[in-house]
Amino acid sequence: MIGSRYELSDADSGTRVQLIDYGATVTNIWCVDRSGNIGDVLLGCPSPEDHVKPHPHFNCIVGRYANRITNAQFELDGVLYELEANIPPHQLHGGSRGFANRLWSGTQEKNSVMFELTSADGEAGFPGELSVSATYTLSGHVLRLEMEATTSKPTPISLTAHHYFNLSARQGTYVGDHEISINADHYLPVSDNLTQLGQVESVTNTPFDLRQQIPLKKRLHAQHPQIALADGFDHTFAINGTGLRDAAQVYEPDSGRYCTVRTDQPGVQLYTCNTLYAHGKNGVLYGKHQGLCLETQQFPDAPNHANYPSAILRPNEVWRGVTEYEFGVK
Repeated sequence: MIGSRYELSDADSGTRVQLIDYGATVTNIWCVDRSGNIGDVLLGCPSPEDHVKPHPHFNCIVGRYANRITNAQFELDGVLYELEANIPPHQLHGGSRGFANRLWSGTQEKNSVMFELTSADGEAGFPGELSVSATYTLSGHVLRLEMEATTSKPTPISLTAHHYFNLSARQGTYVGDHEISINADHYLPVSDNLTQLGQVESVTNTPFDLRQQIPLKKRLHAQHPQIALADGFDHTFAINGTGLRDAAQVYEPDSGRYCTVRTDQPGVQLYTCNTLYAHGKNGVLYGKHQGLCLETQQFPDAPNHANYPSAILRPNEVWRGVTEYEFGVK
C-alpha cells in the first residue's frame, strides 16, 4: 500500500513533481530542456506501487540515520546502543524498517506536501520516540525540502532525500557526460567496505577536487585508491560554509538542464550508482553509472567520531534541515 498520491506543478516553469506517502517518495520530476521539451529527470521504480518492494532507496526520505553506522553501534552519554545490522556487521539508512520503508502520512496544501511519521523508542535500536516531518514545496523552478524532528530521548539523527538524477531524462543512459561541481575543500575517505575512517582529507590534487565544474567521467574512472574502492564515488564531501548555501551543481550539456543543490547540512554524499542493478521506469534495466545522487546529510557515522560535527538531538530541541533543488536550462 503506497498511500495517497500528490502532484505539485508550476505552469510558468513547466516543472511538475509527483509524490507518494510510502517512503515520503518523489516518484517523478518533470522539467524542460533548452528546447522546451519536458522530461522526467529521476530514475525510479517501474510504477509507484513497486516502491513497496525492495529497491535501492529510489527518491525516498531515509533515516533515522542516513548512510552507514559502523558495526551497527554507538555510545551516547555512557550507554552503548546496539542497532539492527541490515548490512552485517553495519547498519545502512536506519535499518530494514528505516523511513524509506514506512508509510508516512501526507497532507497537501496548495503547492506543498507535508509528510509526517513517528518512530517508536527503540526502533532498530535507536533511543527515543522520534517525531518527523518532511515538507516538499514547489515554487517556480525550485523544489524545497524542509525537515524537522523532535525526540523523547537523546538520539542521533541524519535524514536525507535519496534522489537518483539523470538530467538527460533518458532512462538507462550513462551519466559520465554530466558536468558536476561540489563546493567542498574536504571529503571523507572510506574503508574497503565504505565505512568511515574518521578522517577529513583535502580534495586538492585528488579526483575529489570538484570545486570547478568538470565532466563527471574525467573523475569517475580516475586511478585513485578511494575511487577504486567504490568503483566510482560513494563519498561524503564537507560543504564549505554554514547556513543555506550552494552544495553542488550538475549540468547535462545535451539537454541544457542543470540542477543546483543548496542545503544547510554539513555534508553531501555523491553516489554515482556504482552497484546499481534494478528494474526501472519504461521497462529499463538500470546498470551502474546511469544516475547520480547528491544526498545532503550529517556526516556518516558521526556518533562514533568525535571530530565530526555532532548529530545528536536532545529532548526539547528541534532538529531542522533544509535542501533546495533548483532546476533550469543554460
